[in-house]
Amino acid sequence: TNVMMERLASIGGPTRGQIIRPTDGKEVGSIAFVQCAGSRDENHLPYCSAVCCLASLKEAIYVRDQYPDSKVYIFYIDMRTPGIYEDFYQKTQSDESITFVKGKVSKIEEDLKTKDLIVEADNILLGEKIRLKVDMVVLATGMVPVARESGMTGADIGYDEYGFTVNNQKTGIYAAGVVKRPMDVASSVRSGAGAALKAIQCIVRK
Repeated sequence: TNVMMERLASIGGPTRGQIIRPTDGKEVGSIAFVQCAGSRDENHLPYCSAVCCLASLKEAIYVRDQYPDSKVYIFYIDMRTPGIYEDFYQKTQSDESITFVKGKVSKIEEDLKTKDLIVEADNILLGEKIRLKVDMVVLATGMVPVARESGMTGADIGYDEYGFTVNNQKTGIYAAGVVKRPMDVASSVRSGAGAALKAIQCIVRK
């Protein structure tokens, strides 16, 4: 998953930042990123998790920096990089060793001899099915709210149909960050600052 990939790329992770295949320790010469793995799907997570596209673009750069001869393939439904992040998307597109394929992945199989993975997908733009063999696949899995399951319940805390908190009229209780909706770190910081300001105003009024 994308979270596991971040651990592999981290200097404090299990491989001290070396991106290798978990099954046999092979260096990654080719890798596929599968966007919306279970997201934007009415049978699983019907919503977009906001950060997955950017996370995969960043992780693609990790691989390209560590292995200059590597090939990266990104399978996507829609690439969502709002605002200033569009520049980062365009920079990634300019890398000739990173290929973007618009289409959903239908199957991933393992070659039992080589441990390589065979990705099957529909290329919507070309109108054809493709089979691609890569060393590793990274699934961009979505954010799942856990506040309600963690015991944050009560008459003063409401949740939407997906489990994210909703605004309530109770003064003094302010949700912030991804407990409200999927968002990136910068948005979470702004959300937290806004909640803190509301709390300060509440105290001052008293």
